[in-house]
Amino acid sequence: MDQLRQFKQFIDQAEQVWTQIAASPRGKPVYTVNGVDYTPLPERYGSKRKISRIFRRYWGIKLTERMIRNLRLRLVKGKLCVPYRVYPPLPMKVESLKWRKNGPNQKVISAVLSGGSKNVRVDYRFIRSGNTVSFTIMKRSNCEYDLRYRAEGASTAHTRNQRKRNQRKKNQKGRNNLLKPP
Repeated sequence: MDQLRQFKQFIDQAEQVWTQIAASPRGKPVYTVNGVDYTPLPERYGSKRKISRIFRRYWGIKLTERMIRNLRLRLVKGKLCVPYRVYPPLPMKVESLKWRKNGPNQKVISAVLSGGSKNVRVDYRFIRSGNTVSFTIMKRSNCEYDLRYRAEGASTAHTRNQRKRNQRKKNQKGRNNLLKPP
């Protein structure tokens, strides 16, 4: 049971790290580039490499790259900046955990997270590589619904359905034009 408590703390910290970086520049000057307001990050997050090191304490390479991409970083006046915006409440607090697989070098844990509009069940795959003592989160379920972990070009079911409807309308317009007499 003690090990499960450690994983709970680990997941709590891992879920909060993206928001800590994204919300860190409050009270800083705002730069506008192409209609988007950007604020510089503090020096401790002053490069992608520094941010990557912080994320890699918890997350695997692919999830780290996704999270950095979803920060929407931009270099403005020689400083690394993030878009200035208010982030919606995101599910970050672990309410409960359950073992799915418990091997020596690989663990799958199902967690219920709260903090967003509703509680979310997320599965984490932890891998221990080499002789290191620590685990790394290699996979996380429900990524497509969370702006921190969304893959590039990923969309929700609503936007996919909208695209399908628009495509059908285009196809119908083309057919109607072919059937009209000149």
